[in-house]
Amino acid sequence: MKKYMTLAIIVAALALIVAGCGAPAAPTAVPAQPTAVPAQPTAVPAQPTAAPAATQAPAPTEAPKPTEAPPPTEAPTAASTEPTAVPTPTIPPPVLTTTEGCAPNSTPIVWFIGLGAGSQPNDVVKEKAWADKYNKSQTEACVILNVVYNTGNNSYDALRAMIAGGNAPDIVGPVGKAGRASFQGSWADIEPLAKAAGFDLSKYDPKLLDFTKDEGVLVGIPFALFPSFIYYNKALFDEAKLPYPPHKVGEKYDGKDWNIDTFTELAQKLTVDGKGNDATSPDFDPKDIKQFGFYEQWTDTRGIGTFFGGGLPYDPKNPKNAVIPDNWKAAFKWYYDGVWNKHFMPNSDYANSDQFGKGNVFSSGNLAMSWVHTWYTCCFDLSKTSWDIAVMPTVNGVTTAKLHGDTFAILKDSKHKDLAFKVLSAMVVDKDLYQIYGGMPAQVADRPAFWAALDERAAPNKVDWTVAEEMLKYPDLPNHEAWMPDYAKSKDIMDKWRVFIDQTPGLDMDQEIAKLQAELDAVFKAAPEQ
Repeated sequence: MKKYMTLAIIVAALALIVAGCGAPAAPTAVPAQPTAVPAQPTAVPAQPTAAPAATQAPAPTEAPKPTEAPPPTEAPTAASTEPTAVPTPTIPPPVLTTTEGCAPNSTPIVWFIGLGAGSQPNDVVKEKAWADKYNKSQTEACVILNVVYNTGNNSYDALRAMIAGGNAPDIVGPVGKAGRASFQGSWADIEPLAKAAGFDLSKYDPKLLDFTKDEGVLVGIPFALFPSFIYYNKALFDEAKLPYPPHKVGEKYDGKDWNIDTFTELAQKLTVDGKGNDATSPDFDPKDIKQFGFYEQWTDTRGIGTFFGGGLPYDPKNPKNAVIPDNWKAAFKWYYDGVWNKHFMPNSDYANSDQFGKGNVFSSGNLAMSWVHTWYTCCFDLSKTSWDIAVMPTVNGVTTAKLHGDTFAILKDSKHKDLAFKVLSAMVVDKDLYQIYGGMPAQVADRPAFWAALDERAAPNKVDWTVAEEMLKYPDLPNHEAWMPDYAKSKDIMDKWRVFIDQTPGLDMDQEIAKLQAELDAVFKAAPEQ
């Protein structure tokens, strides 16, 4: 079991993301009886009125595998020969607001939060304030929050129990592709609801609308976007006397095309051992690395594959047949070579060490470049680090910047879909909600204010946010978080495989990729029909 030993650490590190981008492991049991919701400080009355049974969430269950995305708080300094125990998380109780402040005879619209961002205590206070403001602004809908904290599987289990019990909430979100994939087939088609409400979808970039579709169905309206790009440490470039990477697609780097070969060479030059030798030197010591050139931080196997372009791990015509795309195979080999042979990326021992931020490698100051999304601005000191952002290198002449994005979705089982859409259409253009979740606004007109707020946090750095907007033009389609058969099992396989290759030198990658495909194929063929 050595190859799986740090999986729990990796997934626990991902539990706090601001972007809703993961899916849970196999579900745990849901308690038969709901737990009463205590009064919450600052935002709900001391004695809330009883909530309808239909909106009560079951008590969260204990789960050791958080799966949503960001910063680690603890991680081991190095891999050992035995699995490392993960402390059982303390899960706050669910939050359920009341109808207080709503107009008489208004229709309750239950907003479920817990499949991605939004369940942190500070977020909940702001979400309650938003619901109060909205409820007072009109008389048709009464927005009721049902927050189940996103730790492990408990929020997923709670939503499954509500749907199965005939008590489905109306609106779910913010939620990304991975969160929605765990409930594939449960979401209402937004297009007819938008048409009936007179909501103009044509004002959105068609690529963003495609991105917000799941298996061809538009399940939300583009809201908070999290494009990816290269974060780079300017101080380490300056120390090496190397030019900064390009900020525009098509620009050259030091007279060379900004492609995967140029990028690899640069990453090697920025990888330094204890004696000051870089990874291009014959004297370089891979056992004493003090600084790495690059790291694919906080992503899974599919994310690694997407460095070389989008894809699906199955035959689109027959999802029962697992097929690893050729571009992903090439990406996996390049990645493994970078970790174990060229040594410009940290293996598991290095990445989880104190010296390299216990998994949050860029934050340590000892990593020159990292590929992450805009949500990573949550997770390192924006003002003390000397940093900026750059565009992705091309692979075979193609630029790909994997994309995360949160939206709000309506469940098919909602009893008030038309009214829920009216609420949802107000949510996706609300500037207060953009600020809560830290996502780049899908509405172009709202972006300057969003960047200005980040500029304040990053000062004295002057970050070139045009890079983020440029990378939004090159999303991975198909998306790396798209649905797979038996999503929980197949994603678990993908997560464990990255841990395995990060820990294990000397692998024949052709053989390992074939084994991965075979393991996925067995799961896909045994997956229940949707």
